[in-house]
Amino acid sequence: MLARHRSALLASVRRRVRPPVEPADIVQEAFLRAIPAIEAGRVVNVQAFVHGIARNLSAEAMRQQQRWSRWLVDADRTDDVADDAPSPEAHAAGRSELDRLHDAMATLPPRCREVFAMRHVELLEKAEIADRLGIHVKQVEKQLRHALMLCARALSEQGQDD
Repeated sequence: MLARHRSALLASVRRRVRPPVEPADIVQEAFLRAIPAIEAGRVVNVQAFVHGIARNLSAEAMRQQQRWSRWLVDADRTDDVADDAPSPEAHAAGRSELDRLHDAMATLPPRCREVFAMRHVELLEKAEIADRLGIHVKQVEKQLRHALMLCARALSEQGQDD
């Protein structure tokens, strides 16, 4: 029953949408939405009903396309997009800074280093660190303050040496 309306419906949808929206997808979706009402006998004019659904789907598809188009890039224009990756210089500077932090952490007392790593590497909450180590949260906070002070001192000393 719906097959005889397909070509007219497809032509109508083609006039309403622009690539990358696929008219055939809109027609298919219109048919899927129309079938339950048609089978239930609630539709008097099948052609008008299906065209109305397709018109609404086309409008919605174009609204979605317009909404997302500013975020999408045509495959032909990918060379025009700036690369978000850090430059080789920024990568090297970051690596150097990370190495300096690693060296500073190595100078921390063992318990202080362990607490610092659990908080800033494993991203654990202070209460969880306290539970794991069997100490009070206040002790965790004290160890973290001490670690930050020692790391800051070590990093400033390394910066003066460079």
